[in-house]
Amino acid sequence: MLVAATWLVCQVWADLDVQTSATVAALVCPVIGAALAAWASNSGDQKPAARSAPSSGRREVVNNLPPRNRSFVGRDAQLAAFENGLERRTSAVVQVLHGIGGVGKTTLSIEYAYRRMGSYDFIWWIDAETPSMIGGQMASLGVEAGWMKAAADIPSALREVSLQLARTDRWLLIFDNAEDPVSLAQWVPQGPGHVIVTSRNPAWEMVGGPVAVNPFSRAESVALMRRLSPTLSSGEANDIAGRLEDLPLAVAQACSLMNETGMSAAEYLKELDRNGRELLENGRLPTYPTPLTQVVVTALRRMEGDCPAAVQLLEICSMMAAEPIPVELFSPEISTVLAEPLAGQLQTTLGMRRTLGWISRYGVARVDEKSILLHRLVQLVISGSIDAERRPEIRRWADEALANLCPADTRSTSSWELWDRLMPHLLASDLVDTPSRALRSAAYRLAWYLNERGELERSRELAATFYEHWRVSLGPNDPQTLSAAHTLGSALWRQARYAESQDVAVEVYKRSSQVFGNDHLSTLNAADHVASNLRELGKPREARALHEDTLKRKTRIFGDEHLETLGTAHNLALDLRALGLHEESLILNQETYVRRRRVLGDDHPHTLLSAHDVAAGLLAVGRADEALALCRETLTRRIEVLGEEHPETVKTVRLTDQILSAAAEDTRSPMPGLMP
Repeated sequence: MLVAATWLVCQVWADLDVQTSATVAALVCPVIGAALAAWASNSGDQKPAARSAPSSGRREVVNNLPPRNRSFVGRDAQLAAFENGLERRTSAVVQVLHGIGGVGKTTLSIEYAYRRMGSYDFIWWIDAETPSMIGGQMASLGVEAGWMKAAADIPSALREVSLQLARTDRWLLIFDNAEDPVSLAQWVPQGPGHVIVTSRNPAWEMVGGPVAVNPFSRAESVALMRRLSPTLSSGEANDIAGRLEDLPLAVAQACSLMNETGMSAAEYLKELDRNGRELLENGRLPTYPTPLTQVVVTALRRMEGDCPAAVQLLEICSMMAAEPIPVELFSPEISTVLAEPLAGQLQTTLGMRRTLGWISRYGVARVDEKSILLHRLVQLVISGSIDAERRPEIRRWADEALANLCPADTRSTSSWELWDRLMPHLLASDLVDTPSRALRSAAYRLAWYLNERGELERSRELAATFYEHWRVSLGPNDPQTLSAAHTLGSALWRQARYAESQDVAVEVYKRSSQVFGNDHLSTLNAADHVASNLRELGKPREARALHEDTLKRKTRIFGDEHLETLGTAHNLALDLRALGLHEESLILNQETYVRRRRVLGDDHPHTLLSAHDVAAGLLAVGRADEALALCRETLTRRIEVLGEEHPETVKTVRLTDQILSAAAEDTRSPMPGLMP
């Protein structure tokens, strides 16, 4: 009906006079929106619907503003910034309010207009969603202002309106819900007045100054909820606002629904968990009759017509966590597992960015250079709109995209920033039961990454969960089961739970030997792990023998500067120290330290591990000054790379204190003239 009505108006509009065009608009306004209805009823010879009272002898303000929201709260900072942007009067000043649907752009512009009513002679509200209908609404301003008669034809009326606006400076035009800067630019007057545009599309830099409208602060959400539902306590309002992530439309809908049904705050929160999408379909507001679900679904339907690939991409994003989603997920490499048309669009950076541009244009998500951010409720609506038959396929696409982007390396700090960005989305996936082998591989690497970052308990819990489930679903000899077990053993070792770690390590060693053979890297790393546990359990001779054999094998297969070879050499040096062979231990540690610096760099965590143990070795052979200098340098680097709270940083703090204490003991002597 909307398409037909709009087409009809577009066909005949140019041939109608202003009065007749207003009549036609009034016939179609139930379809195209309340704002247009307000314009139609105020056009021609009818009396304007809303006028401010005359003040200080000035004439009445000509306006057609929609009703003011009597429940408006907060936004003081944004209103102030907005007013500052409209202060200049030398030429038309354009401010563009942009943000996702339901964030309050329209309400904010209306509130500004009412607050500053006395600053203008003309305030005209224009429904800009359908560009072809803007001309008639601007012409009606000319009739209401007395610049022309109602019988004037539209082109003549527009010329007169443009001329009059260029001659006066006390006017404000509000173009509500505009989508395309190119289509709107022709309608922006060239005069010393003010223009406000509201849009979901943030790309308005060539037209005016963009002003981002974000969700409420928590205090604003609570204030609105307690105004709309006075029986709510501050704590209840805070809980609901937090779950709704302070989206103004959702917050107001929640109050409307609770008021209408008598639902308590606790019941609302429980229902939000069970039937969130259905809940967001209810709660009608007099100032915004469209519920959030319909706002999002309508945007998706329109986007489907313009760029179906953008809808596919959003569906994948709806499977992620409600955190910034890395843009790098949608690389050409992942296009091979996706369906058209998204697969084709991701073949080039330009195609990918154009797809993201459509998402940004419709205001469904915020998109920048590095990430895509979906509001939690928008994400819920998009996910709920996916047919049950298609859901497994969309989930598979999301899993493969995540697995493809996960770094292979967990030890180098250069990979940690990406791991941090991916972690919430990985944890939101079904890492335990996923059918994707690639995602299972990413899962145990995530646990190992947490190990490297010093989050030992989280690492242990994740690895234990994977190991327990996969040994049943995949089998105890599956390589991914054994990788999860190895990760678990490492986390236990770092927690000094050596006996538990040894139980796991011995099983991994035996099974890896059977599955892969004695010279496979997985078997050699398992042997390394068994030997390190032996040392900590009081068996350094057995540890030394196993480490020496493992080191020979790794050197022969991988070379003496391979990352894994260096790890075993470091562990062997610790065995030698435990046996009291301090000089031999120090020499091997120093060789390993030099090689790690050359291969990995000065700031790699494993280089710093060697630096720490060289300092400990120097102290053990009585070279305290050298030990203290190296220890202080290592501590500075570990704080910078790992942070002050990392377990390895704490170890270096303790070693520094130990060296200082030893030095203090050595310099302490009896005072002259006193008995020792």
